Amino acid sequence: MPASAKSRQQKSESLQQLKVDHAIPESFADPAQNPYFDPALGQRTNGPQTRRRDKQFHFIKPGRFVEQAEKQRAEAKMEQLKVEIAERAAAARLEEGKEFDVSTIQPSEPPEVEWWDAPFLIEASYASAKRLEGPESLCTIYVQHPVPIEPPQAIRSQGQAPAQLILTRKERKKIRRQRRLEQQRERREKVMLGLLPPEPPKLRMSNFMRIMANESVPDPTKLEAEVRRQMEERKSKHEADNLARKLTKEQRHEKNAAKVASDEARGLVSAAFRISKLEHAQHWFKLSVNAEQMHLTGTAVSCPEQALVVVEGSAKNIKAYKKLMLRRIDWTMDQEEEYADNECHLIWQGEVEAHKFKKFWKRTCPDEAQAKSWLAKVQCDSLWQLAKQYDAGDSITLLDPFA
Repeated sequence: MPASAKSRQQKSESLQQLKVDHAIPESFADPAQNPYFDPALGQRTNGPQTRRRDKQFHFIKPGRFVEQAEKQRAEAKMEQLKVEIAERAAAARLEEGKEFDVSTIQPSEPPEVEWWDAPFLIEASYASAKRLEGPESLCTIYVQHPVPIEPPQAIRSQGQAPAQLILTRKERKKIRRQRRLEQQRERREKVMLGLLPPEPPKLRMSNFMRIMANESVPDPTKLEAEVRRQMEERKSKHEADNLARKLTKEQRHEKNAAKVASDEARGLVSAAFRISKLEHAQHWFKLSVNAEQMHLTGTAVSCPEQALVVVEGSAKNIKAYKKLMLRRIDWTMDQEEEYADNECHLIWQGEVEAHKFKKFWKRTCPDEAQAKSWLAKVQCDSLWQLAKQYDAGDSITLLDPFA
């Protein structure tokens, strides 16, 4: 045995002799005698003290709790199915024990007297006398008319189709964009399936070199001329299509007349304006030309005291004419001395049944009596009296012109 190993053995034997084994006295575990003893910590044993090991990390495998939750849900669903099956089986056993009720499928016998005939019979039998006359009878000489109910719009308009839904400009553009995308998608699918030939590339001066990059171009000048020819051909085709769709002068007149007729069919509106002084040629020209362009009929009567303008037409055109009369026309002629206090006011507006004028008439009268007699021919003399009594400062007669 080497000397070093022998020395270590002797050292360990000497240390074992130095250890003194002694028993723990009973007074050590008595709290009354040892105030520092805590029974919750346990008693010390004679054996060797084991060192507490450090806790280690225990990683959980991903999806472990998900599997447990799915398993629990499956078990709960299975238990629910078992309960439902048991309930159905119990209900079926109860139905098997019941006797079949024939009255559930067999109609009941009719009564001896129907409820609507009972007030007219003296006894509960059709063979008895009838109560058709006398003060107690429900039969009288009066006829009960039902309450009239307004028919639907389609019937009220004598079978005409209901008005189309008016879309905003943004909505119309959206629908047009969606329709064009759908058409392009269908054409692309047909090209992919081989039903249509693919469209040739649209060559332009800005992209023809990029498109023809993979092809050999022996003559670039000739290629440029071909690109310019294609561009000119596309432009001419576009202008030809536009020209083909363009309406002729007669077609435009027919279209405008149909549009005016449809607008007036929805309702004919009339408006009356009072003007302090109507003498300037520019004012006469603007009144007549705009009324003709807006397809309005009516009259403009002027006399030294005042002037009256009456127009009738569709609601849309009347609204535009009101803007002309009350906003656009400068009645003061840039504050000239003669027209400094000239004003225009809307004195009346409402719906009328039919046209009173065939076109827009202009009339200058020397006095008020002649103006009233001229308006009386078309039953508008009351508007002259209304214009005469009109007061712009009175809140009662003041109208909202664009209401």
